[in-house]
Amino acid sequence: MMANRDPSFDALLGLDGQVLVIDGAGYWVKFVVHQVPATDDKPHGLDYSLTLHGPDGQRLVGFDNGHQVAGKRSGTPAAKDHKHRLHTVRP
Repeated sequence: MMANRDPSFDALLGLDGQVLVIDGAGYWVKFVVHQVPATDDKPHGLDYSLTLHGPDGQRLVGFDNGHQVAGKRSGTPAAKDHKHRLHTVRP
């Protein structure tokens, strides 16, 4: 492990593949987290998707860095980090 590595990254990496169900409500949270080489678009060295789904399976809220977002230039810090809220996408 790197000396200056943020320990919360290890906690996040440990959640990879986890699906947490909110008891009785039918909502669930899914974590997909992988370590990747740090780049300008992913300076933290993580490829991630964290999503909240409704009882019908529809994604309600999500945070990820899987694609470029309008308004963010490639090569800028955290250029691919963004959130989805229902049908909107924002950096």
